Amino acid sequence: MARWNYLLAPLICTSFVTEAQNNEGRDSTKQWQHSVEIYALALNIRGDTSIANLSTDVDVDPSFIMDHLDMGAMLRLEGIYDNQWGYYVDYSFMKLSGKADSVIGNSGLLKGEVDIRQGVLETKGFKRYHYDFGAIDYMVGFRWWDNDIDTKLYSSGGLINNSRSLDEDWIDYLIGVRWTQKLNASWQTHASLDIGLGSDTDFTSGLLLGARYQINDWSDLNIAYKSTWVDYSNPGTFSYDTASQGFLVGWAAYF
Repeated sequence: MARWNYLLAPLICTSFVTEAQNNEGRDSTKQWQHSVEIYALALNIRGDTSIANLSTDVDVDPSFIMDHLDMGAMLRLEGIYDNQWGYYVDYSFMKLSGKADSVIGNSGLLKGEVDIRQGVLETKGFKRYHYDFGAIDYMVGFRWWDNDIDTKLYSSGGLINNSRSLDEDWIDYLIGVRWTQKLNASWQTHASLDIGLGSDTDFTSGLLLGARYQINDWSDLNIAYKSTWVDYSNPGTFSYDTASQGFLVGWAAYF
């Protein structure tokens, strides 16, 4: 198994996120509530992936991401009506490139290059219920992965030994819950969990744990820990089995 350090998941990027939450101190008389959040996310990725007969370990830290990320962005639209029914649509995009000096192929030791463009669209609807211990959102939706991957293998003389392009996409169906609880006038905790699967995905899950600090009536600071697991396999074409985890810091404006 060869070892290329590259990432096939959303990475460190400046992102745009819209989110609706139940917060005392903000206008609770509006039927629709929204927010937009800008945040930075640093991930460590561990796992393995393969394209056709080429396999690699995925072992990525934030410094590697900063060196190889060409561009990235995230857009998330979320709304809640009458503090009961809501939805969100989250689309993330990234493009990165990397090189490897010791790829083991059928022709022996080779050099390799990879260029990756990945888009992930996540859509969920939810129903909010209020309890003494906080608000619970019961969610259902899907996550669509879209990957364009170009790889090239070079012999020791610099000649192209093999090149391959891959366009692979799949849908994972999700169910989940989100909990929010206001601690005092300034702080609110939040946690969300989803699990799912697809026709070629044995298992996927997402976890987000954090707290928000209310800066003023219309903005707050978000500090959180995020993890994503996915085990996808399309035998002979593409597989991706990784666990991603890291911390995010964001600033949100409410309207």
